[in-house]
Amino acid sequence: MAGYRVPHPDKPHIAHHARRQTIAARLVGVALLWSLVAVMAFVADRAVPRQHLPWKKLTLVDPVGAATRVKAARAGADPAACRAVLAAGGIAYAEAPASTQSWCVVKDAVRITSGMAPLKPADAQMTCKQALAVALWERQVVQPAAFAELDQAVVGIDHYGSYSCRRIYGQDEGPVSEHALANALDVAGFRLADGTTISVLNDWKDPGPRGRFLRKVRDGGCKVFLTVLSPDYNAEHANHLHMDMGGWPKCS
Repeated sequence: MAGYRVPHPDKPHIAHHARRQTIAARLVGVALLWSLVAVMAFVADRAVPRQHLPWKKLTLVDPVGAATRVKAARAGADPAACRAVLAAGGIAYAEAPASTQSWCVVKDAVRITSGMAPLKPADAQMTCKQALAVALWERQVVQPAAFAELDQAVVGIDHYGSYSCRRIYGQDEGPVSEHALANALDVAGFRLADGTTISVLNDWKDPGPRGRFLRKVRDGGCKVFLTVLSPDYNAEHANHLHMDMGGWPKCS
């Protein structure tokens, strides 16, 4: 490069000075970078809604945002933190005993007893992280979608079960189902305040408000649960929405 000379080997003090300048420049660059990160985090902390910030605590009050699924999974991994979020959100629950059946092991399980539209049947045994996701989904996805599309509240959620000691699709071999860990819920339909029932089997393809409602709760569920499978996925899910907090991230 024109105008630049490599320090002469006979003048080590010049080479040493050049190295010191290089190190100093790198340190200044790193300091400036971290300063910029700190400023951006400071601004985000005050300007961005908390549901989009992964370092903010999860609450059932906040709408679903970009960081909700990450925060739900993180809170669910800590039994005490999971229960604290449920309690702070007004969700009452009963502890379910740990159990082992064949190769199925259930631990850290609860049953939601009040604070949301009741699950029917009521004895849905779920891991705390699954219960937390269900409560968050009901409050911030299902109810807003019901008022937007159907102009009334959901007062009950029908399901086909949460815990079942089986493999995927009930096969004799293959991967273990998240149901075998009480880490899933199969939602069959919704009961409305006026007595109407919205059915996944009967209403999924409805072009009107019933179908729009079901697709909204599916799409919103994808921002809360790790895995959400609907009739769009395959024929085995024609009559329910499968929602779990333990499988691979998938929304269909």
